[in-house]
Amino acid sequence: MLGLIIAATSILTGCAPTSTKPDTVAEGVIFSVEYQLEGGRTGGFTRLNESKAVPGRNGSWNVDAYGRLTREFLIITRPQRSDLGPQVIPIHRLVSVQFGDGGIKQVNESQPKPGT
Repeated sequence: MLGLIIAATSILTGCAPTSTKPDTVAEGVIFSVEYQLEGGRTGGFTRLNESKAVPGRNGSWNVDAYGRLTREFLIITRPQRSDLGPQVIPIHRLVSVQFGDGGIKQVNESQPKPGT
């Protein structure tokens, strides 16, 4: 009975154990992302198959990526690149991120831009 009272008191006073997994702010397919690199430059990538659409003009295009944004990090995985682990970007280096497929249902990362 005493254990039940202590447990109830802990919950009511906010002393209950908290989850160690950071809260997810947003999650899904990444349309584009830009983040700070060393020396004040930025890098990033876009889902579009157009080099001029890369945020900051420094990075990759035609990229298939999935992301989970927490209050501390953006965690990026690339389903078509099983050889790569997750890319983790600290939130203080994140310039912008846009979730959504942009109407592009499938990305073939190994394919060159149409017409080239």
